[in-house]
Amino acid sequence: MHVRQTIEAFGIPYVEYGHDEPEVEQRICIEFTPRTHHLDDYGIPEPAFKFCDEVAMRQQYDHCGSNNIDFSEELDIFRICAMELVEYRSQRGVLTDAPYWRYGIRYARGTRELIWFEEDELVRPVPPSEGEF
Repeated sequence: MHVRQTIEAFGIPYVEYGHDEPEVEQRICIEFTPRTHHLDDYGIPEPAFKFCDEVAMRQQYDHCGSNNIDFSEELDIFRICAMELVEYRSQRGVLTDAPYWRYGIRYARGTRELIWFEEDELVRPVPPSEGEF
């Protein structure tokens, strides 16, 4: 219980107390059914990242790790803003290659432009307590 406000009536202060509403984490699930063909030889892979996941560029992450540079000082963190399932299909609609996910991030802060990266170009940043150092 905490003090919400103090009001005064006829010169007498009254303290209004209240309870905080429990914070509820809102989750939104976006589902879709991928288009499949009965002759497809490939399955649809699970995405490595999801919307709003924090990621870093693998090249920068590897550079920090190999040179004992503090991740918290040098690592740029981005959020996944978009996802795309890339499928190559023949004229008959059959997958000609294994599908994969691409992830869109806003590389420059404050812009609307998305830059697309493949899974192997991104990495989930490791918290310092679980780091390699």
